Amino acid sequence: MDYINVVLLFLVTYTISTSQLDSNFDAQYKLMDQFLTIKNLDTAHLYTCWSQSDRIKAMKKFNEKKIAVTYRNKEDFYGNFNLNDLFTITVYSPLLGIIVDWSCNDDPLFKFSASWLWSASYHWLMMMSEKSNNIQSFLTSKNVNLTISSEILLAYPIMMDGIITNWHIFDIYRTAFEPRGKLMIDVVNKTLGMWGNRLWKFDKRSNLENLTLNVVTVGNPYGTLTKKNGTDIKPSSEELVKYLKTFNLDRLNSVQKFSFAIMDPLTRILLNMTLKIETTNSWGYKVNNKWDGIVGMLMSGEADFSISLNALRSERYDVVDYSAISTWKHLPCFIFRHPRSSTASTNIFLRPFETTVWLSIICVVVLSGFVYCTIMHYESNQTFSPRVLSDIVLLKIGTLCQQGTVMEPTKLSNRLIVLLMFVFSLVTYQFYSSSIVSGLLRPTVMNIDSVQKLEESGLDVGVEDFNVITKVIEVYGEMNPFLKKIIDSKIKPKSEYLLAKDGVKKIKKGHYAFFTDPATSYWLINDIFTEKEKCDLSELALHRPETTGYLVQKNSPYRKLINYANCILWETGLMQRELSIWHAEKPKCTAGKTTTEESLVSVEIKDVASLIAFLIIGFIGSFAILVLEIIIHRHKTHTTAILVKNN
Repeated sequence: MDYINVVLLFLVTYTISTSQLDSNFDAQYKLMDQFLTIKNLDTAHLYTCWSQSDRIKAMKKFNEKKIAVTYRNKEDFYGNFNLNDLFTITVYSPLLGIIVDWSCNDDPLFKFSASWLWSASYHWLMMMSEKSNNIQSFLTSKNVNLTISSEILLAYPIMMDGIITNWHIFDIYRTAFEPRGKLMIDVVNKTLGMWGNRLWKFDKRSNLENLTLNVVTVGNPYGTLTKKNGTDIKPSSEELVKYLKTFNLDRLNSVQKFSFAIMDPLTRILLNMTLKIETTNSWGYKVNNKWDGIVGMLMSGEADFSISLNALRSERYDVVDYSAISTWKHLPCFIFRHPRSSTASTNIFLRPFETTVWLSIICVVVLSGFVYCTIMHYESNQTFSPRVLSDIVLLKIGTLCQQGTVMEPTKLSNRLIVLLMFVFSLVTYQFYSSSIVSGLLRPTVMNIDSVQKLEESGLDVGVEDFNVITKVIEVYGEMNPFLKKIIDSKIKPKSEYLLAKDGVKKIKKGHYAFFTDPATSYWLINDIFTEKEKCDLSELALHRPETTGYLVQKNSPYRKLINYANCILWETGLMQRELSIWHAEKPKCTAGKTTTEESLVSVEIKDVASLIAFLIIGFIGSFAILVLEIIIHRHKTHTTAILVKNN
């Protein structure tokens, strides 16, 4: 009888235990299934306490939902395996789910060794035992170093008679890696179902609880090359913030001030963080296989992210990441006023007519002179002499120049020749004078659309003494031989590295090309240029516009958070407002639409230089002929006197 009671008790206990195990398996599977579905995960590693039959049953169900799962044993989990091989993610499957049941896998001596396991690529579901309720102690004992982007859910079972009836689910993260920041614990299923109402994790993680982070900006980018416009004075954080908020007439550091105008409300208001600002003089370039400036400070961990925009460069992708892509376009270029064509100035008096027309005019004048001379010969029986020839030449030139004549032709034929010449010269003179006037009103300009033409134009060239500007022209100078020639012959010998305001003044004077950032220089141009001078402006860029963004550490947990806050600023219109304040547009040409006094072109000395030269040559020739005539006259007089004396 006692034997039968023992057997019955065993059967009842086994049945109850089996029923509890089945119920707990169903509860755990349901939790895992919902977790993988909500997280949209198609690959997962499972560390469970299930039996072999339960594993097979769960795997079949997951396969039906196209979720690939891999079971790991407790021994493998604590073994000496290669984490990189085990937790592999790919472009096609960038997220990996990791589910751990600590009720049977817990080991007081076990600690995680890789901090990258807590990045956003790995979604953890940790099913805790009913007794473990101190989350901070658990994280410390397992060396779980969380950050703002970590995806870890802790599920605590609600037990009733040994059966799991529900779960308490906690979303845990830190505002920064330890020892900075603080641990944040959010109850997921407090309201609105088991998984709450969270649409995106940063909806509830945008408040960083006044976290202090180290950031970097370019403090004094001027004079780093020539050492004549810069300063070694390093301002305090308060002085730097005051400067970045200053709107001055020089418009210096426009890109840094725009960057700060965006990052200040982004970090202080939207993300509730405090910035500790460090400064450097470089955006970050690789010098002697070592990165300097902002990139170097991010790589060394001295700064968490930058608050100064950087152009997107492929060589930086391997060492840093970009966040919050901006509307600010980086396009330094040569700015200059259209130079007048030198050939147009020297040939202004020959330009109205083509060569064939000039030759035709000369032939008409010669022909009319020959006819006139022939008629005069038969009219007065005058013989051909140099005096008669000179009179005819003066007559024809006077006729061509719309002047009268002292010679009075008596024959009707000669009068007709003179009349026709006057009509011919009248029409020709009108064409000639109107062409010169229109040429002055619409001067021919050089079409400088390449670096080669700029080098051949003879313009003086200068560069804005700004770190990124000098770096750009230096880099492209190594690739373009004409630009290299400009740098070596026109920039370096004269040390033409100027502040924007000084370079703009030289552009205004003309015959000067200034390599600068138009986003800053156009403010100054708008202030001091006349409407006519604005219409003369032209640009010559070395490359396409570069998109800009803020640099963050490689795989930084704050990258998406900054992107999220930046989108809010864009949607509210604050970014467009700040862009209109700090980024200048090219001045519009309005002088050509209305006729004003300054739209008229004055004749310059170079325009009449050829005429003056012609006049001077005539004076010299006339004086030389006079001297020659005097010599000949004296020679004849002396010869005559000798002959008379001898006779």
